[in-house]
Amino acid sequence: MFTKILLPIDHTDENSWKKALPLALEQAKFYGAELHTISIIPEIIQLPNLPAGYGSGAKDFVRNKIAAILSANNASDVPVHIEEGSVYRELLKFAHKEGVDLIVMASAEGDFPNYEIGPNLARVVRNAHCTVMVVRN
Repeated sequence: MFTKILLPIDHTDENSWKKALPLALEQAKFYGAELHTISIIPEIIQLPNLPAGYGSGAKDFVRNKIAAILSANNASDVPVHIEEGSVYRELLKFAHKEGVDLIVMASAEGDFPNYEIGPNLARVVRNAHCTVMVVRN
C-alpha cells in the first residue's frame, strides 16, 4: 500500500522521533517501503549585523545530529533530507515532489484546546496530498 514513507525529525525535540521512528521503521518493513527522514531548519535571514555566510554550516550540523539519532536506533541506512524554510510548507513540498505516500509525524505536547496538535502538524494533516499517521505521545 505504501512505497515511500517520510518521517520529519526535529533534532532538538526527542518527542519528534522517540515513538515515531520505531513505528515508521516498522511500517517501512511491513510494506517494503523506502523510509526517508526530513528536518527543516528556519530560513537564515540576512541581517546587516550578521557576517557573510552566517549559518552556512547549519544544514551539515543538523544532518549530523539526525544521522546520530538514526544510528543510535539501528536506522543508519535511512536517507536524511535537510530543507530550509517554513516547517509545514517545506515538508509538504518535499512530500509532494518526492512522491511520498505516507507521512509519519509525532504529535506535540499541548494544553487545552490544542492538546497534542501543534500548528505544523495541523497544517500537514489538513493539506497533505497523502496519508498522515499521527503518533501520539
